[in-house]
Amino acid sequence: MALQEEFEKQSLWLLKYGKAFPYIMLMVGYLLLIKSEKYPSGLILRQSPYEKLYEALCLGLSLSGCLLRIITMGYTPKASVPDQKGVFTPHHYTFGAYSIVRHPLYLGNFIIWLGMIIITGNFWFIISFALLYFIYLERIMMAKEKQLKLKFGFKYSRWADNVPAILPNVWLYKKPHSAFNWKKVSQRETGRLCITFFIFFVFEISCQVIERKNNYNFILLLISAVLGIIYTVTNFSFITSFIRRLIVKMR
Repeated sequence: MALQEEFEKQSLWLLKYGKAFPYIMLMVGYLLLIKSEKYPSGLILRQSPYEKLYEALCLGLSLSGCLLRIITMGYTPKASVPDQKGVFTPHHYTFGAYSIVRHPLYLGNFIIWLGMIIITGNFWFIISFALLYFIYLERIMMAKEKQLKLKFGFKYSRWADNVPAILPNVWLYKKPHSAFNWKKVSQRETGRLCITFFIFFVFEISCQVIERKNNYNFILLLISAVLGIIYTVTNFSFITSFIRRLIVKMR
């Protein structure tokens, strides 16, 4: 099999089944953090006077990735728009975040995961994750772009020639025409925010337990719970229908 065909095969497989990869890496990072808390030598700012600031910066990095996703999702209209005859046709959106980078959602995901991994404080694990995730992301973007080229043809290729894949070029920015869709964001991104805050809470509380400290901070858990409630309310019909389908399959 030619190398290009092998890459395409890997890309399509990762696009379909590879969503668990970041979670696996995060679990490895969590286990490494637990082990390293007992022997903190060589870790970045762990168990130092600047540890809290370091954790806050890691959380801020992940939240900046969430913010990028929120902005992208909020200003992106539906993939299909009606023409003059009222017929819905596929539409490739090229404004807002998509005017400066081809894959803003994937970039946001990378920033979110990077913040979660950096909190481990293990330099070599952080570097390993960044390299592995870049390879993973490259394959995912390759498969996605192939699908988009088949769907939108020359228009997509012409746009892709001028817009960078993953490193934004702010000088290309075009203001979005559509209004910000808060409902869409609450349905799609509150769940991701909930998980982000919860993961940071688990990391922090685990370190506190290992270090035998009792100054627990439940603010992150409270924020996660509020976001979880918002996500459940806005997606209640979807969640109930999913549970019904699951029950039917289990019978």
